[in-house]
Amino acid sequence: MRVEVRVVGLLDVRGPGAAQVGGSTPRTVLALLAVRRGRLVAADQIAEVLWGTRAPARPAAGVSTIVSRLRRALGPETINGDRNGYRLGDSTWVDLSAAAALIDRAEARLDADCPADCLGPAGRGVELLAGGPVLADLGTQAWVESARMTQAALLRRGRYVLVEGALRTGDLVGARRSALAAIAADPLDEAAYRALMRALSLAGQPDLALGVYEGLRAVLAEALGMDPAPVTRDLRRTITRGRRVSL
Repeated sequence: MRVEVRVVGLLDVRGPGAAQVGGSTPRTVLALLAVRRGRLVAADQIAEVLWGTRAPARPAAGVSTIVSRLRRALGPETINGDRNGYRLGDSTWVDLSAAAALIDRAEARLDADCPADCLGPAGRGVELLAGGPVLADLGTQAWVESARMTQAALLRRGRYVLVEGALRTGDLVGARRSALAAIAADPLDEAAYRALMRALSLAGQPDLALGVYEGLRAVLAEALGMDPAPVTRDLRRTITRGRRVSL
């Protein structure tokens, strides 16, 4: 059974030896390596996260000791590297990385004009990401906030693919549902409002589509003191004139 590290929501480690991964320090190391998505993390960077200005006299040795404990518990292939730096092994599954790969695949299928093939991977990617903020139990350190920004960007991309795929396959109900989810997650996501306007217009509900525009205009004015973008205003004019919006 492979080792799985889930960072969406609370940190969760699964697999052989997972029960032996106790204590905040080794769990923090595992979490840091997981959100770096396979990239090498220098030992001094790990030490900075763990101890800040209160690092031990030999921080690299301290990090090495923690990594050795994790390898004993989870298997030597779980973490690669040496005292210069560490990364998770290729066989270690991380939900954030898996979601990114699924959304990359979905975008490629959409770009290849295969909308029906993009919905499955995009939906699975969004599902993996939608379980709450990354590492909700680890506060607001800079590296955690960076991972949460990555999560938010991936969610936006995944929801966009779901909306576009649904529109191009004629699933207007699905497009509307995904657009509303994107707006709920980010009330300033103008692309999501445009997608919702298109879905409503194509469904024969232009008045509702124009109402969405007015809602967006009010939100942007209050939050940013701005009007909708030209492309959004063009879409409004198309709907107002009774023309069919493009897929």
